[in-house]
Order: sequence, then structure tokens, then C-alpha cells
Amino acid sequence: MKIEQTYKLGLREIGMKNKLTNYGILAFLEDIATYHSGLVGYGVNDVEKNKGAFLILDWSLEVKKRLCFNDSIKVKTYALPADKPSFNCYRNFEIYDEKDELIATATSKWLFYNFEQRKIVKLDMETLELFKPEGNLQEAEEKVTKLKEPTCYEKMIEYEVRRANIDVNKHMNNLVYLKLANEVLPEEVYFADELNNLRITYKHQIRLGENVKIYYTMEEDKHIVTIKSQDENKLHAIVEMW
Repeated sequence: MKIEQTYKLGLREIGMKNKLTNYGILAFLEDIATYHSGLVGYGVNDVEKNKGAFLILDWSLEVKKRLCFNDSIKVKTYALPADKPSFNCYRNFEIYDEKDELIATATSKWLFYNFEQRKIVKLDMETLELFKPEGNLQEAEEKVTKLKEPTCYEKMIEYEVRRANIDVNKHMNNLVYLKLANEVLPEEVYFADELNNLRITYKHQIRLGENVKIYYTMEEDKHIVTIKSQDENKLHAIVEMW
């Protein structure tokens, strides 16, 4: 079953060229995914009851057209079906303009984390069916395959996680990873047009006060950002843009 919401682009969703940014798009997708989860009893207000929440593992985004300030968009989302209990679940997104033209698509991969037990929970079929899934699971899985960490880097900066970066789950919000990736991009890339393809894989959460190293390199026409712990023993995330 598809869930649909209409949004109007504000200042927070556009960039320096008055175009919808990848960060703005992901913010809309995060919002509607959270809304859908709330409809079936797994939203933000249900965290205490469920002793946990859905956390994202992967984003895959492709943008075909970028709108401007005050434009309206329609965002649709739906969960993908599973044939057996699983630790992972998948969700697709479609974004349309006011003329009902498809302007962006995205796929995401999630898990359910029990905060009390501090472990990942396998989702049973009853829980998965609450979302009334539809679509092709294999296609979704192929869009969020494992990203490979580069073997060498061209640039590195350090960053201390601030209070403003922390979300309701008490760790750095998944959208902040994209902001950190933008910080290490070469100026000629950052100030050019927004890149229309984006992949993010999350590995280990980042908490308040932690220091991270953000590495940049370019491989096969892709701008790759790797976020690691200060001692470089923990991989937090890999971001690819092209």
C-alpha cells in the first residue's frame, strides 16, 4: 500500500542555486517513512512501547529533475514484501511534481533496533505485513548493495559531533552524514550543480561528543566520502555521489 504526502519546498530544502537539494529530498523521505511507521504502531510516539525503533542502513537516490522554492511535490512510499522473517526490510519512494511528472526515486534499507537489549531484532511476518508491502524486493536489494571502502584518500578533515547533530534516537541523525560529506568535497564540486545520484551506507552510529575523521577520494567518476572513528578502527558510513 502506497502512502502519499504533499510538501511545499521551503528555504531549508533548497541550496545556493534555488534548487531542491539531496539533503532536502532525504528530509522529505525520512518524514514520510516515519509517518507511515506511525500509522502501523511503529512511529516516534511508539518507541517506549516497542522498546525500539526502525533505523536506516542504506539510501539510494536518483534525481531526474530539481524544483525550486515554493514548488509543491508529492511523495509516495511503500514497503517491499518479504517471503520470510528477516533482520532487514526495504522501502521505496517516488517524488512527483505538480504536473505528476516523476522527478526522483529512492530505495532504502532498514532494521529494527531494541534499545533496551541493545541488539537488532528479527522482524516476523506479522510485523512486516502491517505495512501492506508491494513491489519487487529483488530490484530494491540490488539498488542498496554493499559499498566498498576506498583503499586510499586525497583529503581528510576532523569533526566533533555537536548537540545540534543528535536526534530523537540519541545518536547523530542520518541526514547529518550527508552534511559532513559535503564539508570534505572539493570546492569545485560543492559549488557546482547538485549531483543527481547518491548512495549512503551506515555502519556504526555516532554519538554526542565523538570525534570522527571524514575522508574524500574520487574513483570511477564517483565522489566517495568515508566517515571513520578518530582511531580509524570503526567505519561509520560511506557516501557516494556522482
